[in-house]
Amino acid sequence: MNNISKAIILAAGPNGLGVVRSLYKENICADVIAASTTECVFLSRLPIRKVCLTKGLNSEELLAVLLNWPSSGQVLIPTSDWYVDFLVNHRKVLAKKFDFALPENDLSYKFIDKKEEVILVEPFVKLPKTIIDIPETAEELLTLITLPIIIKPRSNELNKLGKKNIQIHTKQQLDEFYIQYLSFLSFCIIQEIIVGDDANLWVCNCVFNYEGELINAFTFQRLQLTPPHYGVTCYAESLLNHDVIKQVVALGKGLHYVGPAMVEFKIDDRDGEYKYIEVNPRLGLCNYFDTSCNKNNVYAAYCVAKSIDFFEKPQKNGRMFLSLYEDLYSRFRDDQSIGFILKTYLSNIFKVHTFMYFSWSDPWPAIVMSYEQGKCTFMSIIKKMK
Repeated sequence: MNNISKAIILAAGPNGLGVVRSLYKENICADVIAASTTECVFLSRLPIRKVCLTKGLNSEELLAVLLNWPSSGQVLIPTSDWYVDFLVNHRKVLAKKFDFALPENDLSYKFIDKKEEVILVEPFVKLPKTIIDIPETAEELLTLITLPIIIKPRSNELNKLGKKNIQIHTKQQLDEFYIQYLSFLSFCIIQEIIVGDDANLWVCNCVFNYEGELINAFTFQRLQLTPPHYGVTCYAESLLNHDVIKQVVALGKGLHYVGPAMVEFKIDDRDGEYKYIEVNPRLGLCNYFDTSCNKNNVYAAYCVAKSIDFFEKPQKNGRMFLSLYEDLYSRFRDDQSIGFILKTYLSNIFKVHTFMYFSWSDPWPAIVMSYEQGKCTFMSIIKKMK
């Protein structure tokens, strides 16, 4: 391998680790920048250069680090919403020295605000019933939408709820919500809850070129989330889903979307349709799962940024993704029995697995993370026994 850095990963959590490994599969060496020395990517043997920001997630420091980087021409790859926002805010100055593939104009900002996002995507995907301008009384709201509903803050910056979402199943709960949050209605949107369990959830990790054309797409079925039902993927299976991809194609073309995206859907048990949940304008948490299933979205995004040809490969189906510690935590919190958990794992034991941290060619992150997670579990048990 040519040990010259061709990419700089703005790394956050296992997303950053997956990106480094995915590029390495294509013989592309990378540098990494992260906001904490505890980032798992710093345990990897693969990055050429590892830089930790001294002030955490600080835009001024990160910009100075990049502008003073000893080389140029690398592809910048963000792995969190914060890093995407940073690149969008400093696109013009950074484009003089680096390459990157990002949604153009103010598209990323509109995805951050869920009210703007709904208006943006409605012509191209199937949405659950959504109220973006919430009436001032519960009675009026119920003439527009039926229970159960989920109430979401429009963005992290506009979050006046103090929580990720609020689920309402009864009229009494709705009345209580109005009493507590009446003055904050303009900072929220309301949607019907899409009826179905976790296995109804589907994700499409994908990349679009500068014409908004889908050049690579990987779909998988979520089987368990952490926290349960409304969190991130901890157990999943790779399965090609043409119904999901059809909506993703329409979304990318309609918005003239550029770069990587993670698009989430859920089958509604009431009508059997795939309903849109959200899009994250970046590479997904499970990006190395994509790569292990022949769908290297990291490399596809790299090719778009460098304006070089990318050749899509067929997806490998029936492979499992497992983040063991997080999955066990989620299942116990969901009151699943040990017998049921073992049955679930044994039913897929002979399928090829991709793990969150483990890789035969880069084992140290998994070793350290297993130790840290085991230590946390042990201390938690000791604390409960006291």
